[in-house]
Amino acid sequence: MYLCLFMKITNILISNFRNIKASRLITSSNINIIYGDNGCGKTSLLEAISYLSICRSFRGTNANYLIQNKEQEFVLNASIEENLDDLLIKSNLGIVRNRSQDNIVSINGKKTNRLTELIDKICTQAIYPECVDLIIQGPDFRRKFLDWGLYYQYSDFKNLYAQYRKVLKQRNSLLKSNVSNDQIFMWDELLATLSIKINYYREQYLVVFLKELQNILSSFLPGLNFNFSLSKGYPKDAKLIDLLRENLEKDKCLGYTLYGCHRADLKIKVNNLNAAATLSRGQLKLLVCAMRIVQGRILFLSTKRKCIYLIDDINSELDYYSQARLLENIESIDHQVFITNINKDIKFNFNSKVNYFTIKDGIIINNI
Repeated sequence: MYLCLFMKITNILISNFRNIKASRLITSSNINIIYGDNGCGKTSLLEAISYLSICRSFRGTNANYLIQNKEQEFVLNASIEENLDDLLIKSNLGIVRNRSQDNIVSINGKKTNRLTELIDKICTQAIYPECVDLIIQGPDFRRKFLDWGLYYQYSDFKNLYAQYRKVLKQRNSLLKSNVSNDQIFMWDELLATLSIKINYYREQYLVVFLKELQNILSSFLPGLNFNFSLSKGYPKDAKLIDLLRENLEKDKCLGYTLYGCHRADLKIKVNNLNAAATLSRGQLKLLVCAMRIVQGRILFLSTKRKCIYLIDDINSELDYYSQARLLENIESIDHQVFITNINKDIKFNFNSKVNYFTIKDGIIINNI
């Protein structure tokens, strides 16, 4: 379990990332506002922070498209500080991405091939115009959302999930091969056991998540009755091991495993109707904002660790009162936040320390 009382980025170096040429910014431990005209590179800065945390942009963009036009590579560096049992720990993270090779990741000057080492150093939550995909797109979005929380909540989850993915890959490979059923049955028991454990963790996390979520939803979306439920990826009254064996021939025809926790989904209803089909775009965004804020709260309550919030284009689909509720909640949890907006006119209720940045001709300018 983590004992980190805070985690923050103290400065960032960015070179040839999208339309940011070469810039260094000294950040606030609280609120950072990046403002400027459309297309100047505000979102690029948030994408760079996202890339430093998970080696990909929250927008899912191909890494080569993140390299500035006519350049061969981008370089990202960040200094972070963590407070561990009152001991201040400083770390340096670096990523170099070349058009012709994979990411080169370093932590404190030492190269690493393990993405988990980077993820364990810095974690982010992104709120952006397309974040409503969490609700309106397929189950994969919502599984990843849940598993983000599980990764930090349960120390053995990442190894458990990695093992499940390996077993699933092996079974799917055998389904496409000319092997006996007995050879496939050997993997079914393990797949079922791992799937049950993963779904158990998801169910436990969902109980905590929903308890925290109800309070914020009553503020963000009053008058609406929400219901969240976990679909395990197979009928709730069935035994997975039996389903795997009963549907083996179907799985062979499909070439993949039809049942298991990799098919799970978080079902979301409002007033007994599908939330994706019922809520407006603004309401959907508020719902996602609430869900991501709650994930940050649970992270802190269970591990004393704080994530970094990336809020892109705060005006998008949120009216003045919705923005005010979002900002009030973000301020109250006292995390480090990066917010982009057309102008710097964003009102805060508390005595937050705010740094202002603008971007001109690919250069980030600090306007403290």
